[in-house]
Amino acid sequence: MEFTLKQKEEVVDKLEQLLESIEIIQERCKDYHSLDDFLQTPWGMTVIEACIMRLQVIGEAIKGIDDKTHQELLVNYPQVPWRKIVGLRNIISHEYANIDYDIIWTVIKKYLSPLRETVELVRQDLM
Repeated sequence: MEFTLKQKEEVVDKLEQLLESIEIIQERCKDYHSLDDFLQTPWGMTVIEACIMRLQVIGEAIKGIDDKTHQELLVNYPQVPWRKIVGLRNIISHEYANIDYDIIWTVIKKYLSPLRETVELVRQDLM
């Protein structure tokens, strides 16, 4: 599907939000080597809670991209589990008390870098 210039601009804006959130999370977490490093101090808890909010922003941006492109863009990049990311956003938004910090830690340490690479590719493909 071809996207209008307006759609492309809106999607690129969402992709920029995604990249900014990924960068912020990675910067905040660079000195933490385990989940326990977060959970053992009040400051660590503040950092992980802030990162969770940024993960929510990522999920919102992906949801927004899907809405703006009628779910016809991100399906072309199946290496990322887009629906799972939106699902995590739903848990953060609606079931905050049930957040599993082990999952959050895994997402931060294992999945953000590949997500960043794909988001940069999507942005490049749109330009």
